Amino acid sequence: LVDCDTSHVVLKFLLSQVLFCAKGSSVQTNRSVLFTTRELGSISPSSSPKLGASDESTLLITADTDNNSDATPGPRFQTHLVKCRTTYERWTWFCAHFVRCFRSVNRVKRSKGTSHVVRTYALRLIVDIREEEKSGENEWKPVPKEKSEVFKLRAKTRKRLVVGLHQTTGLAQVAIESCLDVSVAYGRFINDSEFTRLGHGEVDLRGEAASTLLAGSSFATYVQWPTDHQDFAMFDQLSGKDECIFFTVCVRLVLSSLDRPFSLYRVCRARIYRSDELFWLMADRKPVIQDFTIHLSEYVDEEQNLFIGRFVEALKIVPSGLTQGPTSVGPSPQSTLAVDLKTGSFDNEDDDENEPLMSGHGYVSQEVTDDQLLKDWGSLIPEWHAKLKENPPPLCPSASNPDKLLLSGTMGPRSEVVGNAFWLRIKRLVNLGVPDALRAEVWPLLASCTSGESDLMSVYRILLTKPCKHDAVIQRDLARTFPAHSFFRQQVGQEYLFQVGRAYALYDEEVGYCQGLSFFAAVLLLHMPVEQAFALMVQVNNHYGVRELFLNDFDGLHMRLYQLEKIVQDQLPDVAKHFSELGLETHMYASQWFLTLFTAKFPLQLVFHIVDLFLAEGMVFILKVAFTLLRLARRDLLGLDFEGVLKYLRVTMPKRFIDVEAGNELLTMALSARVSSSKLCKYGKEWRAMRAAQIESDSPIQALERQVAALRNQVNHLERENEALASGLISSKTSMHRQVDRLEDKAEVLTRELFVSRQDLQDTLEEKHHLESEVTQVQFVLHNFSTTTVFIDVLSSEQLLGQCNFGLTFGHRAPNQLR
Repeated sequence: LVDCDTSHVVLKFLLSQVLFCAKGSSVQTNRSVLFTTRELGSISPSSSPKLGASDESTLLITADTDNNSDATPGPRFQTHLVKCRTTYERWTWFCAHFVRCFRSVNRVKRSKGTSHVVRTYALRLIVDIREEEKSGENEWKPVPKEKSEVFKLRAKTRKRLVVGLHQTTGLAQVAIESCLDVSVAYGRFINDSEFTRLGHGEVDLRGEAASTLLAGSSFATYVQWPTDHQDFAMFDQLSGKDECIFFTVCVRLVLSSLDRPFSLYRVCRARIYRSDELFWLMADRKPVIQDFTIHLSEYVDEEQNLFIGRFVEALKIVPSGLTQGPTSVGPSPQSTLAVDLKTGSFDNEDDDENEPLMSGHGYVSQEVTDDQLLKDWGSLIPEWHAKLKENPPPLCPSASNPDKLLLSGTMGPRSEVVGNAFWLRIKRLVNLGVPDALRAEVWPLLASCTSGESDLMSVYRILLTKPCKHDAVIQRDLARTFPAHSFFRQQVGQEYLFQVGRAYALYDEEVGYCQGLSFFAAVLLLHMPVEQAFALMVQVNNHYGVRELFLNDFDGLHMRLYQLEKIVQDQLPDVAKHFSELGLETHMYASQWFLTLFTAKFPLQLVFHIVDLFLAEGMVFILKVAFTLLRLARRDLLGLDFEGVLKYLRVTMPKRFIDVEAGNELLTMALSARVSSSKLCKYGKEWRAMRAAQIESDSPIQALERQVAALRNQVNHLERENEALASGLISSKTSMHRQVDRLEDKAEVLTRELFVSRQDLQDTLEEKHHLESEVTQVQFVLHNFSTTTVFIDVLSSEQLLGQCNFGLTFGHRAPNQLR
């Protein structure tokens, strides 16, 4: 291992010391290798030859080593993560030769041994999760667990992952020397390079100590669960109702007599709740258990003496199936399409709880900031018109070879009309995105519908005068088409959309009306007049194989879904396996993508760019976009259950592309996706052969049996829904009873308070009456007192006056006598 900065040899070892090797994935870690060595010694700089930085044969790499420094005697192991900084081609060459040498050394090493005896031993892996209690310091308690083996985890809470092992069968005792590593990955069917290493365990416990930590185990250890790691962000996102996530636990063990460590895997499920959620911990709660049957070869010397318990190699490790409840799956594979194909209406369209992105969301500016791009289009469009005028395209290119068009997903001979060099110029500009102000002119040119456009406009005016049997259905769907766009919330926008849908239903009576077509019509109406939108819609449906999606009981749609399924199986086998385990079929999530050409649920700036590229490449680009979406969402999908996957693809994923840069990255990856027309033809022929065989083998009895099976599946699905509704009803009733009890208690308290208040009011009124009576009496007394005082005053005045008169009469009296 050479340091990329100093060009010094950091480590040196023999390939025979390599015990484990895993190459990174092809997306993020394609230049990384993780491997484990036994008894690896570091090379001092003095004994290391210095390599020149200009040596072309030197691969500059960086290495991180992690020692398993156990105090117990035995072999030492080191895990290395190597990242190369050279070109991808040289790194691929190096990895291929490294693995080849690694395998050859292992073959030589095994060939030198003597004969072996293979025996089977059974190990039980026990997995549990503990969370830190907020009430106590450094107190860890097991998290609650449902009967369906689902852990109930709290978001943003410190956790410990506890693993234990116990040998259940075997002639000899399997001595576990140490736990080399414990790793966790979000999802299932995960590559080794995608696991997040949590460490080799803080302490290794055996015997009673192990059983005390984790009941039923003879060897146990625990590691800290990272709470702020970016790979564990999904464990902090609250789960929806009846949704759970998958995660895989990997435990790498070292046996005392075994040269190589081996790994045990357990897929677990969890549901994430709020950090302050309260749970009841059941008394009979048990951890998650997984049994493994391990085929170990035991040593036999040259004299044919068998050494029982002296293991040489672990030949095969077979999980014995889930010892607890099976993994829940969704509806059975024979379930019907998640789309009402006759009317074109999609399920859960108005599910407020999930809050999907409304169709027509976003704003696309018509301003062009790139002057060079505008100049290129300005010189291209007149030349394009001239070439089409000189060599007009055929009016019905689909009629010449409809089989090739339908199978390969390509459109008519564009390069033959305008020339290969000119067509490359067009594709280069279209890949960058057509300026929104030019789409009304560029889209008809891409679809080569300029020649018959005027005739279709005349047909459109005639069709408007005829009656249509689909008027009621079209009128019903107007409010559900691009409700987020202001143009279609107005009367004029809905009127134009109604006219286009009605005219096309009359024009192509074999297809009639489907809501999927109205979304594409809405996209066209945002850029061009209603007559031109109708003409372009007719040409696209006829020339691009869109109308075949709706014909013959939607055979064209089923073929596209089969092609997408085969592409996913070839290039994303882990996603295909995960969907198969869940019972999730392609039509359950991709039907809307094909019927609406991705115009229903994605932001407008992405929708318009998809239409640009669809008109340039054909239906094959819709398949590329569908595959790229699954590829980008791979890590998220592998960790979700049936309901979670459907919600992610319908709700979460479209919101990821509100950002313009994210949408551009999606389309860039879609353009480079490995989806060829030859493979599509192959898959299309396979589907046709399967369809023909099915039709030939069909009999009335078999048809009735399939119908009965479908009805049974529907009944089972309805029963599950009924159980869920009943459970929700019981929960609602329980909650309602609790609320009623609280309200009754509150009403009783308020009644008592009211009684006391009324009593106080009565006492207050009585006191008021008493005071009023006293006031009246006081007033009466005061009134009498005032009358008496006046009478006395009058009487005194009269007496005084009399005395004065008497004095005047008898004036001979002295003044003193008068006084």
